[in-house]
Amino acid sequence: MKKTALLILSLIFIVGFSRPAFPQSNTTMQDIFETINKKVIDLEETQNQEVVNVTFDLIVGTNKKVVLRFLDPAFAYNISVIGDRRISKVKIGVRKKGDADWEYVDEMSGEKPTLRVEPTGYDQYEFTISVDQFKGDNTTGHFALLLYHKNPERGN
Repeated sequence: MKKTALLILSLIFIVGFSRPAFPQSNTTMQDIFETINKKVIDLEETQNQEVVNVTFDLIVGTNKKVVLRFLDPAFAYNISVIGDRRISKVKIGVRKKGDADWEYVDEMSGEKPTLRVEPTGYDQYEFTISVDQFKGDNTTGHFALLLYHKNPERGN
């Protein structure tokens, strides 16, 4: 009886404290949340930045996702995009709403591309995210877009 109870407790301990590996077919957002949580802590506590927007989404194949946001000319913004464990290269494109149409601002592709935007007016911006390369045979993955600027309450 004692050996059986000890065996059961050992199994509960092993199962309860081991972290599951993320299989390729698993569509959990847990790993991207953990990655972004660490990034936000680093930005705000170490790099004196204020994160003003975080957007998470699933992207499938060659589809694109669009995030719209008005930016304040009082700040210079950084826009970063990070893919989950299934994405090796992600692309961010930025356009600004002009008088007649959308105007090209900038674009970048890479593992974790980051762009800087310095608005001259209180304008609407469009951030378009797409995947340039998936890892292995994957055709879907989660991404996070972070929008941040220098924290005005902390000075230099």
